[in-house]
Amino acid sequence: MNDNEKWVAVARVKNYQRAYLWSLVLQSVHVPHVLFQQGRDWIITVEEEYQAPAVNHIASFEQENRNWPPPKEEPVGLFSFRNRQPPTLILMGSLLIFYWLTGSWKGGSWWFGAGAVNQQQIVDHGQWWRLVTGLTLHADPVHVLGNVVIGGIIIHFLCKILGSGLGFFLVLLAGVLGNWMNIFLRSGQHLSVGFSTAVFGAVGILTGLELKRQRKLRGILLPLGAGASLLAMLGSSGERTDLGAHFWGLVAGAAIGAMAAAFPLFLKWSNAWQRQLFFFALSLGIIWGSWQLAFSKAAANF
Repeated sequence: MNDNEKWVAVARVKNYQRAYLWSLVLQSVHVPHVLFQQGRDWIITVEEEYQAPAVNHIASFEQENRNWPPPKEEPVGLFSFRNRQPPTLILMGSLLIFYWLTGSWKGGSWWFGAGAVNQQQIVDHGQWWRLVTGLTLHADPVHVLGNVVIGGIIIHFLCKILGSGLGFFLVLLAGVLGNWMNIFLRSGQHLSVGFSTAVFGAVGILTGLELKRQRKLRGILLPLGAGASLLAMLGSSGERTDLGAHFWGLVAGAAIGAMAAAFPLFLKWSNAWQRQLFFFALSLGIIWGSWQLAFSKAAANF
């Protein structure tokens, strides 16, 4: 910021998502601005010469979307998606419970034989569901605890921005795409498991959102720093963890985040709790359906 330039505030709100959407609107019309927190408020400032256009663009955006989504009564409770309190403990706890059920990776394990990311089975036999089921399996206690603790923090923050349903769906999508790219962009047989690919996808989504919104290095240092820390802890630990899958999960997530940020109207549309619930149910359905396919295939081969 040039010291000779006079910057003025054009918006001050307590709701981060609303401020974030306004920032995307200004970014889309190439109005230089800064979004920052002051106390409990989120403030957007612009150079003085851009004050009137910035106010007009924000006002126009609100006017065009004043009745969307239509207000509806929302149930109160744990899965009240609009209050931005994601059920992260339940989601991450589910990984621990599933690990307790499957155990560690060892020879002859039915779970890993049926659900691990296996390049030969995916490419040669079309068992694409392994791209999903492999995310739910973990090689050892360190592997699963790292994903639950560090991944839980990152995914919780992402879901507070995008909502629990859309946030978790995009994290799952990034994990699947990361596994897919890792399989099809390498040669030779390959085996891997772990939700860490999706966790790196979450880091990538945060990075993509910030990069699209600010286009400044300062805006992406925090998510990139989280990714570097996660890579140092999980990137090369464990026999079955995969640095390549982590990298491609990060790349896939960054692309998804940038695409999401390019469509602020979609983010506003998805804010309704019914749509958040739909995305959340869709994510669980994909995981459940993938394991059903794995069970069916394993039973047929038994």
